[in-house]
Amino acid sequence: MKTHLWISRIFLILLGLSALNIALQAIADPQTVMNFVDVQLGNVTARNSIRALYGGVNLAFALFWLYAAFRARREGLILGALYTGGFSLGRLLSIALDGMPGAFAMQWLVVESVFAVGAIVLLALYPKAYQIPATVSSAGRPIPG
Repeated sequence: MKTHLWISRIFLILLGLSALNIALQAIADPQTVMNFVDVQLGNVTARNSIRALYGGVNLAFALFWLYAAFRARREGLILGALYTGGFSLGRLLSIALDGMPGAFAMQWLVVESVFAVGAIVLLALYPKAYQIPATVSSAGRPIPG
């Protein structure tokens, strides 16, 4: 297998494992995740929301990225760029509007930015490697994939 495909696979596995780590923590104990940002979950609805958003959504994305590492690299990289790029953009906007956050948020800004740039670079450097080959009909004409 070509080197860039292995790099993409490893990249997507790391992204998936990162999201899985957050998901499992949020599902097991939502307050643990919120302790990182000094937020107290004072009711069942708050715990439910953190389990759903940080737990369930991250679990779904993590499972997709782990799948994508082996079957859908292009789609996994696109989702990774959008997801982590969105977080990075939100954090940068918050810095501009609210001021400098604590070390935890800054650490995640770096992690999310690295993943966003990494996904974009992989897609840009090797665009043909992630294209789905066209299927050919019995008449010899390409069938859009």
